[in-house]
Amino acid sequence: MLKYQKVANDLAQKIEAKVYPERLPKEEELIAAYGVSRNTIRSALDILTNQGIIRRIQGSGYFVSFHPDRLNNVINMSNKYGLRDLGVETPIISKVLTLEVIPATKRTADFLQCRPGTPLYHVLRLRYKNNELISLEDAYYLKDVVPYLDEKICQKAIYAFIIEHYNLEIISGDEYSQVHVLSEQEASLTGLPARTPAMCIEEVDYLKNEQPFNYSKTLYLKPKLTFYYHVRNHLH
Repeated sequence: MLKYQKVANDLAQKIEAKVYPERLPKEEELIAAYGVSRNTIRSALDILTNQGIIRRIQGSGYFVSFHPDRLNNVINMSNKYGLRDLGVETPIISKVLTLEVIPATKRTADFLQCRPGTPLYHVLRLRYKNNELISLEDAYYLKDVVPYLDEKICQKAIYAFIIEHYNLEIISGDEYSQVHVLSEQEASLTGLPARTPAMCIEEVDYLKNEQPFNYSKTLYLKPKLTFYYHVRNHLH
């Protein structure tokens, strides 16, 4: 990880921990605190700005992006934290329904740009906060990239595990959102009535070399859950 990425990660953690609840220190203070160059600090701040974590007001500095419900019901879809935003104060717990190694079907192979039959980890799990159902997640990981998962790992944050243990850099992702209603099978898994409304997000995540390694379909079921996207237009 490069210096500016380390600084960006540390600042993001401090924002999450409310060390900086409203605004960041001035550039000169950050330069002194981290012992790095101005360019390094600005590159780190650019990362946080692009992910919607902070916003820059010219002449005033960098401010933490704010949503009235951000501590309880907002997921920032501009980063790859997943449900971590919801688990700041209370951890997200997962009930693993399926954990298996299977061959890639044509559909999953198309998403992951691999050959049909390629070994994949398949993880199906329900995710909860304070015993309230948040989502039903159906995910597939290339076994060549993620060589080992077990139930204990899948009960927690899978991405946190693979970043720490396999030193992977998850750089980008493609997300497809649609309004969905639960099928009979999904209703049976969640304990909710069939045709219950849900937000469905299909996602393909990429490593630093642009290799896709994870495909997932997640049904979000928590009422009044907000999805935050930070959008920038560079074409004008």
